[in-house]
Amino acid sequence: MRATRLITKLRFPEPFTVEVEESVDGAALQVGERDVLVETHYSLISPGTELALYTGTHIDLPNPANRFAKFPFYPGYATVGEVLEAGAASGFARGDHVFTAAHHANYEVMEATEDLVVRMPEGLQPELALFGRIAEISMTSVLLSRVKPGDYVAVLGMGLVGNLAAQLFAQRGAIPIGIDVVPERLELAKRTGVEHVVLSGDGGAEDIRVDVRRITGGKDADIVVEASGVPELVITALELCRVLGQVILLGSTRGLVTLNVYDLIHRKGVSVTGAHASLKGVDGLPTSGELYREVLGMIQSGALRVEPFITHRLPSTEAKQAYELLLNHKDRACGVILNWRERGE
Repeated sequence: MRATRLITKLRFPEPFTVEVEESVDGAALQVGERDVLVETHYSLISPGTELALYTGTHIDLPNPANRFAKFPFYPGYATVGEVLEAGAASGFARGDHVFTAAHHANYEVMEATEDLVVRMPEGLQPELALFGRIAEISMTSVLLSRVKPGDYVAVLGMGLVGNLAAQLFAQRGAIPIGIDVVPERLELAKRTGVEHVVLSGDGGAEDIRVDVRRITGGKDADIVVEASGVPELVITALELCRVLGQVILLGSTRGLVTLNVYDLIHRKGVSVTGAHASLKGVDGLPTSGELYREVLGMIQSGALRVEPFITHRLPSTEAKQAYELLLNHKDRACGVILNWRERGE
C-alpha cells in the first residue's frame, strides 16, 4: 500500500489572490492504465496568460463560452518532474524524468498523451526544459508565417514569448529585430543572440520605423509579430509592416482594438494572421507534442538560448511574491521558476 501524500496546488480564487490548496491523496491521484503520476520538481510561471488571470485582465473572463478563463483558476502549464507511478499502457515507467503541461502543483495525475507528457532528452537540464512550453507557443508565429531567408521580422515585445519567437525566426534564416519599452529586456535579447534591437518610447510607430529602417537599409519590416498582448500595439504592428507584408498576432490581446482598416490593411495589402497556441494540430500544423520534442532538442543543442531568461528561483510557498515580481518589476523579472522540493521560511 503506497504512502499517503499531501497534495498542494496553486489557485487563484479571485484577481490578485494566490492560495495554496491542500488535500490528502485520494481519488485525485488514482492512476489509470494510460495515466502517469508525476512529482513536480520545478514549474515556470507564464508571464502572459497567468498574469492576465492573476490581474483579472484576460479578455475572455466575461465570456461564458470560454471555460478556461474563469475563477477559481488553477494556473500553470509548464513543469518538469519524475514519474512515480505509470499505468500499463502509458508508455512511461517509474523514475522517468518528464516535461509536462501540468498545473503548479507538487503532484499531478494526467493522461500520458504526447501533448501533455514528454520524456526529457538525456542530459537536458530540467530548469531549461521548462522554456520548451513557451517556445512551443512562440513557434505558432513561425509556422503560420510566410517567412523566407533574409526577411526582416520585427517583434514587438521582448518578453519570453517574443524573445523565443525572434530566436525561432532566426533559425529559419530571417533577421529578427527585437522591440521593447524596457531596456533590460533588450539587453537580455542580445544575450540570447538577437543582434538587432530597438528601444521604443513616446514617439510611437514613427520613431520605431526610423530605427527599424536604419537596420534594414531603408525598408519596412517584411513581417511584424505582435507578442506583447497590448491592444494598441496591434496598430503599431500594422504601421510598421511593409506593403504586402504580414502581421502576426502572437500575443493574446488584453482588450479591444479600434483601427483604420482601409489605411492599415486594405490599401497596403497587409495580411493579418492570428497565431493562438491552440491552433496546433489543425489543418496539418504539427501537434504540441511534436513541437515539444523539436524545441526541447533545440534547447539541448543550444540552438535556442534560454538560460539567460532565468532571473528568479523561489520556493513554491512564495508563489505570491513570484507573481508580484513579474507584474511590478519587468526590468528585472523574466523567467521565474518555482521549486517544489524547497519550502520557504
